Amino acid sequence: MVGWYLYALHSPTAYSLLPSVGLLLSALTVGTLVPSREGHLTEDYILLYHAEDRHMRLSNLPGKMLAAFATIACGGSLGLEVPSIYLGANVGDGLQQRMPHLFHGEDRRLLLVAGAAAGMAAIFKAPLTGLVFAMEAPYRNRMATRALVPAMVSSSASYLTFAAFAGSEPLFQETFGRTAALRELGFALFLGLSAGVGARFFVALAAAAEGLLYRLPGGPYLRGAAAGLAVGSLGVLVFQVTGEPFIYGPGYRLLRHALDSPESAEVLLFLLGAKMAATALTLAGGGVGGIFFPLAIMGTLLGAAFSRWAPEAPASFYPLLGTAAFLAAGYRTPLAAVAFVAETTGNPWILIPAMLASVAAFLTMGRKGVSRNQRD
Repeated sequence: MVGWYLYALHSPTAYSLLPSVGLLLSALTVGTLVPSREGHLTEDYILLYHAEDRHMRLSNLPGKMLAAFATIACGGSLGLEVPSIYLGANVGDGLQQRMPHLFHGEDRRLLLVAGAAAGMAAIFKAPLTGLVFAMEAPYRNRMATRALVPAMVSSSASYLTFAAFAGSEPLFQETFGRTAALRELGFALFLGLSAGVGARFFVALAAAAEGLLYRLPGGPYLRGAAAGLAVGSLGVLVFQVTGEPFIYGPGYRLLRHALDSPESAEVLLFLLGAKMAATALTLAGGGVGGIFFPLAIMGTLLGAAFSRWAPEAPASFYPLLGTAAFLAAGYRTPLAAVAFVAETTGNPWILIPAMLASVAAFLTMGRKGVSRNQRD
């Protein structure tokens, strides 16, 4: 997995410098190999979905894939899912451009959505999540339902192809064989409210980090170096506290740590704040990658901290609810959030409490969200 070598370094010096290297390489790659400047991959997909006369450009693909690799491999706090979404959307839109006689009017974005769904379905081994996220992401409060059938076909085919090589086991197997008790449903609503507040705070933090870094002279290279040093300093601090640079990369090991470790609520909230800051700084510094999985990690950490004082429940119950709620609020995709925790854990018992937590978080979020290009 990209970035896992970081955990074998155990070098504060390397941890402090590598994020700057990654962001500088990302800025250099984008500046030299990407002819146009749409945005951060998922934002490209959402932006071009709504653009009447613009399409994905195949010439952008190699540069953006290399920039994403450099960002994440050097410790940037972003996810791997969005390069996969961008690749799928690029392929889908390219195919539709070459067969315009088969599509017309409102059908102009069908294969763009289908390609994005296929990319998401493969990377998480979650075909329903890919389908729903690709349809939910372009809008704040509706779905691109005209693309339902082609997106169903593409996400299913993508999942089956990926599973043939990587196996069909869920990404994270967290099961508990009982329905939630009534009081646990009440606490699910409260956790959802907390996740909505947390997601609003992250959106404000990301905007503040961008505003601060864009005041610096020197263009993208100085912004990347400054943001990288700040992420590196956070990484060293986390390493000193926990013995691992948990905030680096997508966060798979941090998710496992949040689910399995006996850390106190204070340490888990510290990791939550560090992950929020690292993700906001990586984005503001020009990093290329996804926000979906970092949002999921933030929710897992919040739920794990919440479980330290909530009534006794299965160990993964509140962390998984936090995951769904934070995703539902941050990306304004409540259905995709619920599907994600059910599919990636293979746990149908989580559906009802996850829906309650996600709705509470979504309503608490209001009209805010991590995407600036979503429309009503």
